[in-house]
Amino acid sequence: MKTQFLAYQGIYIAFNDKLMANEHSHQFIQINLLSPQASITVDQKTLSTTCLIIASKVNHTLKSDQPVITILIDNFSVLGKKLTHLINCQKNENNVYTCFEQAKSQYLWQYFIDKTGSFDYAMTEFLNSILCHHTQAKPPTDPRIAKILNHLEQCDSAQLNLSQLAKIVNLSQSRLSHLFSEQIGMPFKSYQRYLRFKRLIPLLANDFDLTKAAHQVGFSDAAHLSRECKKLFGIQPKLLKGTLTFEQV
Repeated sequence: MKTQFLAYQGIYIAFNDKLMANEHSHQFIQINLLSPQASITVDQKTLSTTCLIIASKVNHTLKSDQPVITILIDNFSVLGKKLTHLINCQKNENNVYTCFEQAKSQYLWQYFIDKTGSFDYAMTEFLNSILCHHTQAKPPTDPRIAKILNHLEQCDSAQLNLSQLAKIVNLSQSRLSHLFSEQIGMPFKSYQRYLRFKRLIPLLANDFDLTKAAHQVGFSDAAHLSRECKKLFGIQPKLLKGTLTFEQV
């Protein structure tokens, strides 16, 4: 199995040429885009659908001999909360997933299969099709938050906390926490976690030593890295080494 992994505005996207994932759960809301020949098992039910949205922390099994696009969205983000509401509005037995056949996913498939088109346009069209309006977090307009984001990108974000960052922009910690969530669409800890794993994926793509990779992105050791990766993605990082490529879009 080969995986192309992308990071896009706080969202993770994985394209697999085939997928055989045993039962697992993680902290992300997961959107799976499948071809008509593929099937997916959720909560011991096998479904045939082109778009399946699974709530966070739900056990599920993925089985497909056909390509699958998987989109992972933090359930604390603005988009994640709206998707959770969408799932909860459906009438399936446990309100843990929803099938969405109206999803406009053809541009994403063109991007991955045909290597054509704009990824930004493809994601925008897809998200607009499953929600009534565009729900991605707006680019920050407050210059203090823009300064914080730049600082996080330039420095070792794993070693920074809100108290330190608040001093940089002359705000109280509580005010910065509120403003950051308002502007970015997710709490600071969630965004910090996103940055940490965004930096981890290219290291794994280059078959980096797990212990060195763990230290480089702010984990105490390989075991800590493995626990967090399992909790977030439902898979051990050693299974990703050498099997994926990475692209920042």
